[in-house]
Amino acid sequence: MAKKTTLPLQTIAKLQLSVWQNCEVNCISNTLHYMADNKNEQFFPHALSTEEIQKKYESGKDGLTNEQAERKLNKHGDNVIEGKKQESLFRLFFDQVNNPVIYLLLVAVVVSFFFGDIPEAIAIIVVIILNTGIGFWMEYQARTSVNALKKLNRLKAKVKREGEIKEIDAAKVVPGDIIELEAGDLVPADARVISFAELKVDESPLTGESLPVEKNKEKLDEDTQLADRKNMLFKGTALTHGKALAIVTTTGKQTEIGKISEMANEEEKNKIPLNQKLSKLSHRLIWVTVGLAAAFFVTGWLAGKEVYLMLQTAIAWTVAAIPEGLPIVASIALARGMLRLSKRNVLVKKLAAVETLGETTVIFTDKTGTLTENKLSLESIEYPGSENKINTDSLLKNKPEESLQNENFKNIYRVSVFCNDAKVKEECESKGDPLDISLLEYFIEFDKEKTGTLQQTKRFNEDPFDSDSKFMGTVHSLDDELYISGKGAAEPILSRCKFYLEKGEKKKITNDFIEKWIVRNEELSGKGLKVIACSYKIAEENEKKSLKEKEDFIEEMIFLGFICFIDPAKEDVKDAIEKCQTAGIKIIMVTGDHPGTAENVARKVGLSANEKYHSLNSAEIANKKDEVTSTNIFARVNPEQKYNIVNRFKENGEITAMTGDGVNDAPALKKADIGIAMGERGTQIAQDVADMILKDDSFPSIVDAIEEGRIIFGNIRRFIVYQLSYHLAEILIIAGISFSLFYLPLLPLQLLFLNLLSDVFPALALGLGKGDDTIMKQKPKNPKEPIINKRNWIAMGIYGVVMALIICGVYLLVYYQFGKSKELANTVAFFSLAISQLLHVFNMREHKEHVFNNQIVKNRYIWMALALCLAALSAAYFIPVLHNTLSFETLSLVHWLLVGGASLLTLLIIQTIKSAFKI
Repeated sequence: MAKKTTLPLQTIAKLQLSVWQNCEVNCISNTLHYMADNKNEQFFPHALSTEEIQKKYESGKDGLTNEQAERKLNKHGDNVIEGKKQESLFRLFFDQVNNPVIYLLLVAVVVSFFFGDIPEAIAIIVVIILNTGIGFWMEYQARTSVNALKKLNRLKAKVKREGEIKEIDAAKVVPGDIIELEAGDLVPADARVISFAELKVDESPLTGESLPVEKNKEKLDEDTQLADRKNMLFKGTALTHGKALAIVTTTGKQTEIGKISEMANEEEKNKIPLNQKLSKLSHRLIWVTVGLAAAFFVTGWLAGKEVYLMLQTAIAWTVAAIPEGLPIVASIALARGMLRLSKRNVLVKKLAAVETLGETTVIFTDKTGTLTENKLSLESIEYPGSENKINTDSLLKNKPEESLQNENFKNIYRVSVFCNDAKVKEECESKGDPLDISLLEYFIEFDKEKTGTLQQTKRFNEDPFDSDSKFMGTVHSLDDELYISGKGAAEPILSRCKFYLEKGEKKKITNDFIEKWIVRNEELSGKGLKVIACSYKIAEENEKKSLKEKEDFIEEMIFLGFICFIDPAKEDVKDAIEKCQTAGIKIIMVTGDHPGTAENVARKVGLSANEKYHSLNSAEIANKKDEVTSTNIFARVNPEQKYNIVNRFKENGEITAMTGDGVNDAPALKKADIGIAMGERGTQIAQDVADMILKDDSFPSIVDAIEEGRIIFGNIRRFIVYQLSYHLAEILIIAGISFSLFYLPLLPLQLLFLNLLSDVFPALALGLGKGDDTIMKQKPKNPKEPIINKRNWIAMGIYGVVMALIICGVYLLVYYQFGKSKELANTVAFFSLAISQLLHVFNMREHKEHVFNNQIVKNRYIWMALALCLAALSAAYFIPVLHNTLSFETLSLVHWLLVGGASLLTLLIIQTIKSAFKI
């Protein structure tokens, strides 16, 4: 049990489960602790009486002896839960280099060193280091940010041992310990209630239930569902009211939360779709490269050419075929997406997860705190009469004196303030029952001065709320009269009323009247509203003494009506959901709450575009498996069902994103393609297994992330098409000249220099584009569609062939017209190809965009990249050291005119084909 605290409910919610997850792990138990003496005989603590449970654990009224506690600790181990082991820095580094493209480049490095081509080897190594360094640093920074979110509190517990209450480390609590708990405490282990007073517990981290749950010590049936085990307290939940003594039944990973944690840790995370697609593309490139290099080597060897020339050409083909800048540009584009999202309060832990968001077809979202405020507010007030409903928002627009002319409302107002123990202060967090806090906050806004006056009215007697009576009563002195207030659950309040108030007139209650309002209470509850009933009575001043001494004074009351509360939907959620629906993304609510509550919230936020809602509860999911993928609301679900629901949609070919904050969400978060945890109210287990964390717990932030993911995917596809099309041109140029003249038209070092410029700077500029304004009006692409589709391959083929034909033509023209100088032809071909590749970036516009007014032309990074590359090419030509290293010849004006003409002709032909054939 945690040390006594005065923390309010809002703060408790932030602390839940963070404390025990940080404890060092030393859990050695692999058996269930609630076993009978015969170890094969399982039993259920909630199905035993308090006497039976104490006997089972050999624990009497004085608790365990120190000897018993030590023996049990040795047997069961520490009361801690094994967390998800963080990857080592070496593993983080290895993940960056574990890539087929990197492997092939490493082979090229070895071959270059072997034949003494040191500059080429060093240049390739620089590429590898840049790619590895960028990826490693960004993911390391993300991991550091995640660690900063973790709380460092350590939980204490009060246990009764040998008749004395002792405060010990919660990790040393054992089955059979009697623990003492009160409001504000976190429960250190699963325990069976043996005595209590006004006990309520917040179980939202475990069950998803948004309201505190009343607890008791009554024996239950063995098959009682977890959320309905009212006599059990669960590790990691928090007491919001009252106090309790409970006997510990399970500890560590055998607790309910421990089992969920184990399920999350055991689940293997599937490879992110982008990684799968890039890997598949890389393998294709490798086979093409190896095949071409082998074919040329065999052909040259049969023709009697030098082995060194053959190997040099093979290296040239490797450099030409593999887009060295692809890993770098992909990493930088994704990293920049991570940084942009971090400014929108989205922390992404894995680079490739950003892009995967863009492929998302289904979002599974929790209700409480994600779609709703996770705070109760007044929805309406209902009272007897023909016009018996008041919208509470409208009351705030009227003058208080006008509203108070309604006798029912005036007395409901008084009862709400009198029968209330909450403390609401502007300068600090409110304390008390969430319903009472909501009432006070509302009426302070309604009339701050009058509410303050009512709060100062002297209270003579009270009947506190408890789970048996289900109501609260008070007696106040008001205007020389005694004002008796009663509020609570509908049935007990109605049963204690003799009259009801209608339009200022007191009328006698009938059985039909009671039945009508009980039915109305059920209707409102079915819509997801929390309902309390209000009643009052006026007594004479001379009755003060008897009322002051009387314990049960809520009798023969006057019924006033119902106050209805709701956890309201967040204001910005509806627009965000509509944006998702326009983008073809399905939103599905998965919650532990009541189906009525879920459907009510779904209607408020427009969860279904056609206003058709199909919900399944936990009992129906197993029996209606065929309906799962057509359902948009799942209510009363447990962690295993959440996991199975996500898995079912994945099997159906969907790319899934799952939001969650509690331990109960962890397995499903890990199973989803993208797990999204909450930063403010999320538990550590949820944050550990998630791919991204919403620091502001805002659903619209998910939509921002999806939009960013789509932009990034479009940019990645664009720069891959850009890179591969001119790499294809390089392959065709080498093949065309090498197989015909057996000369190497472009040297490996020249290709590497050129590719480092084109692969990085223009490609990076494409990767930093802002995307199409209509990107969130497009349907998600088919998740099975490769990163480069058929249309892209056709376009790349056309681009590559056009570029290769023109450059080969220029090479042959110079070779035969200028003295068959292969060095001069090589230099002209190099610069023709270089300028063509730089201008080729303008061919990456969408075919529907205007030639001179498109996202490429508007991208300032494109112009910066082109200027930088032209400067680098100029430096390579004019600086003697670089000129000689790259084996350039001096070019005349005629040669430069050929370079310019070939480059512009390539751009003109491709733009014409693009406009004509819509590619």
